[in-house]
Amino acid sequence: MMILRHTLNQSLILIMKIPAYLLILSLLVVSCAGDDGTELTPELPAEDAQSEFFSNLFSLCGESFAGEATYPDDSDHDLVDTELVVNIATCTSERIELMLYRDSDTWHATWIVEKRNGALHLYHDHIGDKVYEEGEEPLTGYGGFADERGTETVQYFPADEHTAEILPEAATNVWMMQIDLENGRFVYYLERHDEPRFRAELTLIDS
Repeated sequence: MMILRHTLNQSLILIMKIPAYLLILSLLVVSCAGDDGTELTPELPAEDAQSEFFSNLFSLCGESFAGEATYPDDSDHDLVDTELVVNIATCTSERIELMLYRDSDTWHATWIVEKRNGALHLYHDHIGDKVYEEGEEPLTGYGGFADERGTETVQYFPADEHTAEILPEAATNVWMMQIDLENGRFVYYLERHDEPRFRAELTLIDS
């Protein structure tokens, strides 16, 4: 009988302690929030749009796109009235190289998207068919940093100071790259003086 009474007393004590424990727990939960109910311990910030664009482009490494120029309508333009192929050939955590071919297999340029000085930068390794005289430096390396307009699927690259120095006529250039992962599309677009100058649309080649 004494043992049974002792057991009952212990059970009553435990039951009486439960509300106090819940009260303490609720106070601890409230203390983790500010006066307006916001969390005092923030979540990790999401990647910015430029980083997300780079990651999406990186996911296409090794893939190729084929298509053609949709602007201008100028048969004398090297990249018009010919099949264009873009191969995303080389990818590292800091740099992605896109090889541009015309006539299916003639190298024309390499578009290089890289992380530089905390931002996304595009420049063109572009020699083309021009034959340079001995000692003459190839006109290459032009491009610019992405601006604030971009998203995870499209980025805009206004011409930088280096471009304005080596190509004064291109000082107002803005390059655009757009990727559509769902539909397997890639768009490269260039405008100058706020007017279209070149546009190519390409579709993912099934491997």
